[in-house]
This record gives sequence, C-alpha cells and structure tokens, in this order.
Amino acid sequence: MTLDIHRQLAGNQARRMAAEDRYLERMERRELAAERQIGELVREGRQLLYIWPQGGKYREGTRIDLVAFLIRNHYA
Repeated sequence: MTLDIHRQLAGNQARRMAAEDRYLERMERRELAAERQIGELVREGRQLLYIWPQGGKYREGTRIDLVAFLIRNHYA
C-alpha cells in the first residue's frame, strides 16, 4: 500500500514539474517575441527604446518595462 502511495506522489511530482517546464518555455517564447518588437532610436545623442504595437500606442521606456507591457497587454 505504501508503494502505491509513493508511486502516486512521484507521478504527481512529475506532472507538476512538466507543467512548470511548459510554463517557463511559454514565458521564454513570449519574452523573445516581445524583444523583437522593441525598436531603438537615437535622439539628441541618447539611445531610446520604443514600441509601437499593431493597434497600440507608441511607448518609450526601458527594455524590461517594454517587455512587461507587451506581455501584460497580450501584444506578445
């Protein structure tokens, strides 16, 4: 009986780990898609990062902020 319980617990752990791996892979793909949407400008000698997503508004910011914005608003 304890062998069945251990087998079930091991199966549950394997499923949780597989689900976590799928989640992390999905997030990596979304971050890469968001990175590709970021453009660079040079204005007054400064490098600026911007996005202008299809159907969205122009936005400037840091790379991290822009990636988070694109993911949060389902542009990536």
